[in-house]
Amino acid sequence: MNELDLCLFQLKIAHSVKDVSFALKLDPEKFFYVLQHTDDGRYYHTFEIPKKNGGKRAIAKPLRGLALAQDRLAPLLHHVYNPGPHVKAFVTGSSFVSNASYHKGQRWILNIDLSDFFPSITFPRIRGLFLSKLFGFNPNVSTILARICTFQGSLPQGASTSPVLANIIANSLDRKFLEIARSEKIKYSRYSDDITFSSSKKSIPKCLVKSFHDHEDGREIILGNDLQDAVRAAGFSLNDQKTRLMTPNNRQEVTGLTVNERVNVRRSDINRLRMVIHSAKKVGFEEASKVWLPDGKNNLREHILGWLAHIRQVRGASDPVLAKLCLQAHGAGLTKVGWIEELADMSKDFDVFLSHASEDKDRVRKLSDALTAGGVKVFFDESSIKWGDSIVEKVNHGLLKSRFFIPFLTTTFSKKGWTNKELNSSISMNISRKGRILPIKSEDFEIGDRYPILNETLYKTWPKSSVDETAFIQEVVDSIIKLIEEDKAAPSV
Repeated sequence: MNELDLCLFQLKIAHSVKDVSFALKLDPEKFFYVLQHTDDGRYYHTFEIPKKNGGKRAIAKPLRGLALAQDRLAPLLHHVYNPGPHVKAFVTGSSFVSNASYHKGQRWILNIDLSDFFPSITFPRIRGLFLSKLFGFNPNVSTILARICTFQGSLPQGASTSPVLANIIANSLDRKFLEIARSEKIKYSRYSDDITFSSSKKSIPKCLVKSFHDHEDGREIILGNDLQDAVRAAGFSLNDQKTRLMTPNNRQEVTGLTVNERVNVRRSDINRLRMVIHSAKKVGFEEASKVWLPDGKNNLREHILGWLAHIRQVRGASDPVLAKLCLQAHGAGLTKVGWIEELADMSKDFDVFLSHASEDKDRVRKLSDALTAGGVKVFFDESSIKWGDSIVEKVNHGLLKSRFFIPFLTTTFSKKGWTNKELNSSISMNISRKGRILPIKSEDFEIGDRYPILNETLYKTWPKSSVDETAFIQEVVDSIIKLIEEDKAAPSV
C-alpha cells in the first residue's frame, strides 16, 4: 500500500480531529486550533487582482498551518480524481495552450462561461462530496475536511485544494456535455469555468444553440435548452456576457488565444506589449506603470515578464517575435532573467556567418577578429555559442539572421557533415538573393570538383604564404564592409 492509499484508508476509518491529523501527519493540538479559526480570516491573506478583461478577482491565500493541511490533502484528492482528456485546467500535461490547440481550425466554436465558479461551490457541496461514494468518509470527517477546504462558505481561490475540488464537483456537468458531444460528433473541453464546443461541420446542434442573429451591437445568441438544463442541474449558472459563437469569418478564440489556423497570441496583445516596453524604456518602469497598470500597482517589470513568458509558452522559445520583444525589454532594463538574456542575444542580427572546419579555425579566427575590429557583427562559433547553448538552435539562428555567408572551403571542410549542412542551408535560404554567399578557398582546393553549384560564384583564395596573409585579411575586411554598407543602403523589397 503506497502512502496516498494509506492516507485514504486512515481517513475512511477516522472519526475525530485527532484521527484526521494523524492521517495528514499534522500536530493534533495545532490542527485543532486551526480548525477553530478557518473562517475568521486569521489563516488567510485576502487581496484582489485585476482580471484580464476587466473587473477584479478575489484571492484568499491560506497561511501557515491551514496551508500545510491543504497541501497534505491536495495530493490525495488528485490521487482519487481521474480527469478525462476533456479537462484541461489544473491537470498535469494540460494547459490553456493545449485547450486552445484542441479547437484550432474548426468551422464554428461556442464558448460559454460559468458564473462565479469557485464561489458557487459551497461548504455543503464539498461536505457532500466527501460523504459520497468517491471518498466514503463519515459525517464528522467530511465536516472537518470541508472546513479545511472552504473559507466563509465556499472554495477560496488561492488554496491548493480548490482547483481539484472544483474539477471533481464539475464532473457531473462534464458527463452531460460529453454525452452531447459524442451524440452530435463534436468537440468538447473545459478549462476551469471556460467551456468550449467546436466542430468542422457546418450545422450547429439545436441542443447547444437555438438561434443566433448579428446586429450592430454584436451577436445575439439563444442557447439550447439541453445546454442550459445541464448547467442548472450541475448547480452552476452561466455568465451570459461571455457567451460567444465564432464562425469562420470571425476571429476565433479559445482561452484567450486565436485558433483560426494555428494557436497564437492576439496581435493586439503583442502590439500593446511593444508599447508598454517602449514606454518603460522612455520614462522608466515606475512612471510607465502609472499609465499601463491599474490601481496604481507599480510592478511593471513583473507585468512585462509575465507577458513574455505567456508568449513563450504559446509561440515557443525560438519564436523570432518573442526574441525581438526580449531584446526590447532587455534594452528597457529588464535584465538578470536568464531566458530573456538568451533570447535578447538570439535576436541580434549578424553581418556575416563564418563557416569552417575546426581544423581551419586558427586562420578563420584571424579573419573573425579583423572583421570584429572593423565593426562587423560576426557569427563565429567560438564567440557566438556559449557553454550550455543548443548548437543546432544557435547555428540555425545565425544562418537565418546573417546578411552574408562566408564558407572557408578546404578539403577538410568538404569532408565534414556539419559544414556541408551549413553550406546547403545557406544556399537554400539565399537561392533568390544573389551575392549573399562569399566563398573563400584554400590554395589547394578545387571548388568545381566538390561544389559545382558554386563554380560560377566569384571566390577569393587564401594565400599559402603567411607573409601575404595580413594583407589578404585586410582586403577581405574592406570588401565585406563595403558590401554591408551597400546592402544596408539598398531599398528593401
